[in-house]
Amino acid sequence: MENEKLNLIATSAEGRLYNINGFLIVLVSGSDYEMGCQYGELLKDHIKKSWDTLIEPGRKKGSITDEDLKVWFNRGYSYASNRNKNFYQGIAQGSGIPIENICLLDQYMEYGMYESKLHSFSGCSSGLAWGNDSVDGNMYTSRNMDWAESFLPLPITLLVKKPEGGDYKSASVAWPGMIAAWTSINENGVYFDLHDGTSMGGQIIAINRPSTLGVTVDLISESDSLDTLLAKVNGTVASVSHIMTVADEKRAASVERSSLGGNRYRTEIGDSITVVNTFLSPDWGIGVRETLSNSLKRYKNIKYHLDKNKGKINAQMLRNIFDLTLFNQDGTFNENGGPTKPTVQDVDLTNYQVVFDIKKRKIWMKIPVPNYFIDWTAVDIGQLWKAKN
Repeated sequence: MENEKLNLIATSAEGRLYNINGFLIVLVSGSDYEMGCQYGELLKDHIKKSWDTLIEPGRKKGSITDEDLKVWFNRGYSYASNRNKNFYQGIAQGSGIPIENICLLDQYMEYGMYESKLHSFSGCSSGLAWGNDSVDGNMYTSRNMDWAESFLPLPITLLVKKPEGGDYKSASVAWPGMIAAWTSINENGVYFDLHDGTSMGGQIIAINRPSTLGVTVDLISESDSLDTLLAKVNGTVASVSHIMTVADEKRAASVERSSLGGNRYRTEIGDSITVVNTFLSPDWGIGVRETLSNSLKRYKNIKYHLDKNKGKINAQMLRNIFDLTLFNQDGTFNENGGPTKPTVQDVDLTNYQVVFDIKKRKIWMKIPVPNYFIDWTAVDIGQLWKAKN
């Protein structure tokens, strides 16, 4: 295995927990239940910290009630696929944490927006290049997850799955206790990430539908190509308005999804695309508008650098672009800067950054926030999928 810098810190049956430069890598194998048990046992202290950081303050204040737990457990578990139910059961068994807590934590974004506790779940940015726009024709993706400062004490976790029973191997970046595929790739090179779309698609959260976050796990587990992914997305109705960046080794696009108005597919001229939090498809028939998190400014910056470097884009170039900040230190916009916000200068900051070399199944992760800074760190996901535990 080429991941020489991975430090093994715990095992659970076939599961392994590694640390690399402060990032946690959780490698789980087996059935969904077995993988959940491994995940729960390996991360139980970290999952408890996620709960204590994000949920417990509301419990103590009385704003998150027992009835809330009941309602959101019923929604998150009862409407979930058997795949996710079994994984949730495994997490609860392995960690000793009540399954009600597990389900609420995994739906925290949707719960917070439903209760109007969050203005959005993130102000994210993505930039992708392939074909004539990349240095070698291969697909390269980059993504910032922008959200709240409250998440900073929680370790960024790469969940690497080696499932039995027909699901595709996958890897997703999130926080402990959140198994949703926020930023994800599978063994077929299918990739997607999620962006908040409520400022354009409506801040209506449909709790009588399966959680969009839960559905992402099904999508990454079952898609063998971008065409398959798009067909499956079109076969679902979003529970929360969001934007998906979607790709495989050959091409990329975005899918703008409204919980009220369906989906719109968007591409851009050439072999690159920029995705932020604004619905940009003209097919909506609505005006393009800025968001609280400065989506259009971030879009302009990323597109400027992708266009400027046509034919030169690779993983290093995307890391360089995403190292550029949106703001100067004095709060003014960084002209021809980037999308990244190491500190809060509008409504959120960049919690983590990810770049993928899709063909090589390789990821680089970074935390740009000064007090939690971790520089770009590479992990060969393909080698982890091949490794014998």
